[in-house]
Order: sequence, then C-alpha cells, then structure tokens
Amino acid sequence: MSRYADLIRAERLRPASVPETTVQAIEADRARIVQCSPVRRLQQKTQVFPLDVKASVRSRLTHSLEVKETGRQLALRVAAELEPEVERDALVSLVEMACLLHDVGNPPFGHFGEAVMIDWLGQQLPGLFRRAVGEPSRQWPMLLADLRQFEGNAQSLRLVHTLQDLNLSLSQLAALQKYVRGAYQPKTGGRWQQKPGHFFSERPLVQQIRQLFPTTARGRHPLTFLMEAADDMAYGVADLEDAVDRGVLSLAELERALLNNGNDYLKTLWQGSRVQEPGFFSRFRERLGQDLLPLVTEQFMLHQQAILEGEHDQPLLAAEQAPADALQWLKSFAHEHVFRRREVESLELAGFAALKGVLDAFAPLLTLSAAEFVDLENRRDANGQLLRRLFHRLPARHLAAYRRDSQSAPFFESEAEREWYFRVRLLLDFISGMTDTYVLEEYRLLCGLQS
Repeated sequence: MSRYADLIRAERLRPASVPETTVQAIEADRARIVQCSPVRRLQQKTQVFPLDVKASVRSRLTHSLEVKETGRQLALRVAAELEPEVERDALVSLVEMACLLHDVGNPPFGHFGEAVMIDWLGQQLPGLFRRAVGEPSRQWPMLLADLRQFEGNAQSLRLVHTLQDLNLSLSQLAALQKYVRGAYQPKTGGRWQQKPGHFFSERPLVQQIRQLFPTTARGRHPLTFLMEAADDMAYGVADLEDAVDRGVLSLAELERALLNNGNDYLKTLWQGSRVQEPGFFSRFRERLGQDLLPLVTEQFMLHQQAILEGEHDQPLLAAEQAPADALQWLKSFAHEHVFRRREVESLELAGFAALKGVLDAFAPLLTLSAAEFVDLENRRDANGQLLRRLFHRLPARHLAAYRRDSQSAPFFESEAEREWYFRVRLLLDFISGMTDTYVLEEYRLLCGLQS
C-alpha cells in the first residue's frame, strides 16, 4: 500500500450524497474551486501594483494561474518518482488547486492591506469590546489574540470552508494550510508556527483534519511544500517583469545590479537569455524554471520521509544550490527596489486611507450589545438609521454564517463573547473579501454618508 494513500483521501466534513472514489472526490473539488467567486475576485486584487489598469501587469488571478501551472509541473515530476500505487491524478490536482486557492484570503492591497488591518484591530478592538460586552471572561485574552492576527492564509481556509461552504475534501483543505498554528495559540520556535494557519472559528474543522492526518498537528501536509515552492518560483521573476513593464524599474538598472551582485549562475543565465531581444523575460523565466523544477523534485524526494512524518521544517527551495540562491536574490532585489518605490507606495497610501476609512465607518456596529445589533431593523432614531444602513451593506452569505456560528459554535465559554467574536469576523470577512477598486468605492460612499 502506498504511503500516500492515507494523505490523498475522499473524506469530506459532510459525506457526499453518493459514494466517491478518491479521484472522483478530488475532481469534484476541482470543479467547485474553479467556479467559486473568491477565485474570480482575484482578478481585481493586486499582485504588486494596486489599482493598475494595464492588462499585461499581473493581478492576483493571473499570478495564481501561473502558480497553478508551476505547481502542476512540480507535482507531475514528483508523482513520476513515487511508487506506482499513488493516485497520481489526484495528487496533481490537489497541488494545482491548493496553488489556485493560496491567495484567496488576501485582503485588498495584499500584504500591505493585511498590515493595515492588523494595526487597526490591535488599536480598536479592546475599546470596542468594553463598550459592547463589558468585563471579559478568562478566555477572552485568547480570543482577542485570535482576532488581532488577521492572516491571509488563515482567511483562505475560512473563506472556502466556512463562508463559501464548498465542502471540499479534507485532503484539499489540509494541502491549503501553509502554517499549523492557530491564531489563538502562542508562537513556538517551529518554522510552520511563525504565522497563523487558522482562526479559532475554524478550530473544529482543523481538529477533524488532524484526526484524519495526525502529522498535520505538528507539520504540514506533504503537498503543501510543492504549493509553496510553486508560489516562490512564480513571483520570483514575475514581480520584476511587471516592474519593468510598468516603468517602475528599468531593465538596465536590473542588469547592472545583477551583474554586479548576482552569483555566477545568475549572470550566466541572464547573458544567455539574450536581454536585447524581444521575449527576454519569458526565456529567462523558462531557463531558470528548467533548473528549479528538478531541484525542487530532488529536494522533495531527498526529504520525503521527514516530510511524510511532519518533521521537515525547511522550504524545498532552502537548498544551498545556485538556482535557488539566484531565485532568492531576485526576490530580495524586488523587495528592496520595487516594493519600496514611490510609485508603489503612493498606491498603497491610497489603499491605507480607504481600508482604514471603511473599518472606522463600520466600527460603530461593534459598539452595540448583541440585543441592540439584532434589533437594528427596528431603530428609528437618526443614529440607528445610519447603523441600519451600514448593516444592510453586509453580504447575505456572511450574515448567514454569523447567525449560525454566533449561536452554536463550540469551544466558547461566554455566549456574549461568542456573539461579539463572530460579529468582528463578519466585518473582517466583508472587508477582506473586497477587491482593491471596491474598497475605494465603498470608502468614497461612506465618506459621503459620514459628512
């Protein structure tokens, strides 16, 4: 029996209406994922350049499609090295769909937007809680820590499972989790503990995943390593290509830095890709990929036993080999010389004002008691009517999740804190799901309301 049979399975949280083979279950997952709205919304979320209208510059959707294709190539190579009993089609699809979903939980304006939300939550939640609920229980510090750590990876799990209710296989959900720590848990020294991989709201789901895949309690699902490597490979060159295409970075500037500071492998790769001829970046990316694909495959097979046991604690691209070092140089250069450019930061400042403004506008909904929040429809005073209009802007799908979970979610010691916890989640679900353009439109509208 294959060692992967216990990792590639058909089980779902809610069993399918008719029995499924593993391949049938993973194929059904694929159809649900490709057609879900969070994937479509990626077309209007930023990769590097917020609010960019130039079609050739990557959105989160085009980036995710590139990651998906790289993930497919990696999965095919690894599958060819494994024992013949492995469900190869299912393995490849699990990696591909994890790649397609890996960014769906990111808020508007990407990691900058994430930082804005974390800062706002840290400053505002304690005061809002005191006004709405009052004295905290002994559990509240843990719940507050959870709410203050907004993380796109954890939101991806919440989005596809709790909000979209896709009922994906537990194998697919496990492969999506880059980190194993809950946002309500303290950090430890482990690499996969550095960021939260799930929120307290998804704790019951994660318990089911860990019951089915015990090694994910301490380490990743093995296929997550391939998803992570595919993501690194895709954006390592793409961010620089977009910067040159957008005019933020000149090809000559990149060439000077690379030839002065890159390793010998990178210099040879650059010179051999015929920089002065059309299609340079495509050739450069393809040649780098031709060396990275076998390297990642080799690293996966080399560390396979530790990966299967949940013990491996390094990315596959952490290998000290020339192609991996070259990719790291490219990523570091983009971070220093693209993301910190005035043009990029100016767009992010617009995003900061919009995101913070929308959060501030909806914050009064978090000052109400549970009874006042439920009774908003009956308010006739001026302030109540304003709050009612804010309430009406919340999506029906998110409100349904709030009503269900605020009444019955397990592991909460206080009913009032459970209700308020999910009211905050309701607001975060709404705002993090906005596209870059939508959050700006909402901000303009709300500025008019407030004036």
